[in-house]
Amino acid sequence: MTQLPTLRQLEYVVALADHGTFVEAARRCGVSQPALSKQVREVEELLGVDLFERARPAALLTPAGVEVVARAREVLSSARDLADAAAAASGRAPATVRLGVIPSVAPYGLPGLISKVRARYPRVTIVVHELQTVELLAALRVGAVDVGLLAHPFDGGGLHGADVAFERFVFAAPAGHPLATEGPIEVAALAGVVLLLMEDGHCLRDQALEVCAAAGSPRNVDVTAASVTTLTRLVEGGLGATLLPESAVPVEVRLDAGIVTRTFVAPSPGRTLTLQWRARSPHEPWLRELAGLLRDHYVPLLDAV
Repeated sequence: MTQLPTLRQLEYVVALADHGTFVEAARRCGVSQPALSKQVREVEELLGVDLFERARPAALLTPAGVEVVARAREVLSSARDLADAAAAASGRAPATVRLGVIPSVAPYGLPGLISKVRARYPRVTIVVHELQTVELLAALRVGAVDVGLLAHPFDGGGLHGADVAFERFVFAAPAGHPLATEGPIEVAALAGVVLLLMEDGHCLRDQALEVCAAAGSPRNVDVTAASVTTLTRLVEGGLGATLLPESAVPVEVRLDAGIVTRTFVAPSPGRTLTLQWRARSPHEPWLRELAGLLRDHYVPLLDAV
């Protein structure tokens, strides 16, 4: 009978593909670098093909390695589903939940949420992965994360989920800006206004552009930011105005920063946050409980803004 790679060996191969160096892959797997290197080489010998090109210090996937790693991810995902199904059949919550969260949500919604999950489910370990929407959806589908907290719209094929909360956008501008006045603002007032945006790949950028289109196509701007924190600092520096998710305002907008924030006249533009998981997940009943916990968490969080 042909000897097959073990699940642990496949985890090492996938870790090396993900992190690119033996040192970092070994660190993430909690083993020594020589031990991981030996196991990866054994997998290559078992399969009769080189999976990696050793280009020190990097390890680059060969064409055969790309195919094997893709299938290894599927095998590992199925193995996790098997263990999850057994846990679900026994009525137990999963021991570990890998939660993917988009960057414009993670710093603002997670701090209080994790403590609430631990209080409700003390035996569940939450491991957080901060990923942009496209990366998060891919990780969900291959089983690299178990559940994702993100915002509509996205391609939900193969996923189930439950919406958590509607988060309004807030207009933020430096003091002295023509729209840095008091009271709610109409979306139409943004027509012709230069807005600072997130970089490509962030769903917050796409959502802001939708608001811009509804206002009448404001002028483009060359300045973009990689995070909401940087975006806010650019506004603080007087480079322009932007749209912020309301949960970010208490964290990012300092009282003495010279930033004026205005809500929008109803119906306010915003985004719907949702919790998503694989359609085949045996833990769907528990994940819907988790979605309910998120709703309870977000209601007072957003009402406080």
